[in-house]
Amino acid sequence: MSLENIAPETRDEMAALLKKLSDHPKTRKTILKSIKEVDPDFHIPELEIESKAEEVYSKTTEELDKLRAELRERDARDELSKRRNALLKQGKVKSEEDIAEIEKIMVEKKIADHEAAADYFNWMKQASEPTPSSYNPQVMKQWDLSKYMKNPQGAAREAAADALAELRKNPKPVGL
Repeated sequence: MSLENIAPETRDEMAALLKKLSDHPKTRKTILKSIKEVDPDFHIPELEIESKAEEVYSKTTEELDKLRAELRERDARDELSKRRNALLKQGKVKSEEDIAEIEKIMVEKKIADHEAAADYFNWMKQASEPTPSSYNPQVMKQWDLSKYMKNPQGAAREAAADALAELRKNPKPVGL
């Protein structure tokens, strides 16, 4: 578009409007971007500096986020190592294989604490207590079951009547 065919008054109005828009802080950036879009080779230092600053800021932010993630990962590894060593020092586990088993249990049983999982692991490894030697398999001999063999209904009625008679003679309420 050539300015030769435009009246001088219109050209002056357009120039004044462009000057006003480029001087206004809210519209200046938009005008400069529009100029750069129409003529990409036009040199606008203000936009180039801002673009370069955003690029550097973006790159720096990415590097910082990466470093933070690495630090969090390292801290998590250190914390895990500290928990594992604490189990060994406390004597809750005997070897690294036990720690691997405990961590497997932690995942399966959804246990978050190493010590609680170690306690559970040790509890599961314990042998059950043997039955005392005073166990008497002939407990049923203390009752006379011959009545039940002869007449089960009659014997059951008699046992129920005895139980009711015992409850009626005892003045204390049941459960106290």
